[in-house]
This record gives sequence, C-alpha cells and structure tokens, in this order.
Amino acid sequence: MKKIISVLTICLSLVLVGCQSNGSSRGSSSDVDPALTKGQSAQFFSKSAWQSCAIGAGVGGLGCMLLGGKTGTCIASAAVGCGIAMGTNYYLDSKRAEYANSEQRLNVYIRDIQKNSQEVQSVTSASKAVLDKNLATLNTLNKQIKNATVNKKQASQELKQIDANIAYLNDKISRMKSVESDWRSLSAKERQSGVEVTKLDTQINDLHKKIAALESQVNLVAQQRSAVKVS
Repeated sequence: MKKIISVLTICLSLVLVGCQSNGSSRGSSSDVDPALTKGQSAQFFSKSAWQSCAIGAGVGGLGCMLLGGKTGTCIASAAVGCGIAMGTNYYLDSKRAEYANSEQRLNVYIRDIQKNSQEVQSVTSASKAVLDKNLATLNTLNKQIKNATVNKKQASQELKQIDANIAYLNDKISRMKSVESDWRSLSAKERQSGVEVTKLDTQINDLHKKIAALESQVNLVAQQRSAVKVS
C-alpha cells in the first residue's frame, strides 16, 4: 500500500509541476537566432520538452494505477521516453521495476546516456554556425568602434541577439549539467547496491566532455561580447 501511495504521489506531482510551469514566460526568446530555436535540436534539454513528458508520464501513471495495473509496470510504462530528465529516483525506480537483472538495466542506462550525448552533440552542431557568426559580428563591431564608424542602432540590435543567444545556450547547458548530475547520482546508487558501473561511468565522462566543449564555445563568445561597449 505504501508503494502504491508513493507512485500516486509521484504521478500527481509530475502533472502539477508540468501544469504550473507550462505558463511560464519565455523572456527574450524572440530575440534568439532562429537557427537555434528551429529544428529537432531545439527541443533537446528544453523546458517545454520536459514539461510535456512530465505531464504525459504523470497522467499515464495515474491512469494505469487507477485501472488496477501492477505498480512496477505502471512506474516503468509512465517513464517511457522521459529518461533521466524525470529525476534520478523516478527513473531508477522505473528501470528497477522493469529490469530485475542488473546487467540488462546497465545496458539500458548506457543506451539512454548515449542518447543524451548524441543530443548534446546535436545542440553543439546546430550552435556552431550561429556562434561563429556571432564572433565575426563582434570582431567587426570592435573594428568599427575603434574607427568610430559604428552604427549604434544596428550594433545595439546585433548585440541584443548575441546576448539572447548566449542566454539561450547557457540555459541549455544548465539543463545538460543537471542531467549529468542525475546520471552521476544514479551511478552512485547502483554502485552502492553492488552493481559494477565502470562502463556507465565511462559514458558519463564522455557526456561531460561534450557538455564542456559546448560550454567552452559559448564562453568564448560571451568573453568577446563583454569586451564590446557601444555607448
């Protein structure tokens, strides 16, 4: 009974959190370069994608339980497609319910974290052209400022978009780091249970490197941006 109540509580909280967050404002997202916000990579590590998954999982889990489904099956089916973004404990419980065999479970973890790494790579690839263009714009503005030929109105608009691009990508990086942290937490919990997690840790380190590479690119643009002053 306690386990059932726990599952129902989790499902209800997922629905409520998703609904509460769904109306949040997008801030200055309209200023972001369209090349970043269009395409499949735009949904990776985004709040809207997580909310949709959370609401779907919550409703699915509740329906399954209310219709008399088995607790383990409901936990596993509700989390399908959401991955570690649903939270370490929820994801871990769902996989333990679905795979009693630790080796099978580890293979699923590795598959899912490799998917996360591919998603980071997709965001990085989609961002490269935009970041390169931003660097070129900043270099041009620097030269114009030195030569006193800068068009202040145009420069202000260009800098506004660059600022929005940096904020947009930093938000994604923050979510990526949260996913990495969840993977490390899951690995630690499985290790404590006696599971050999060396292969999983190798994949986590690969994910970390990919996130760090993207962050380095964004930081380079941010540093260049901070040096440009249009009064």
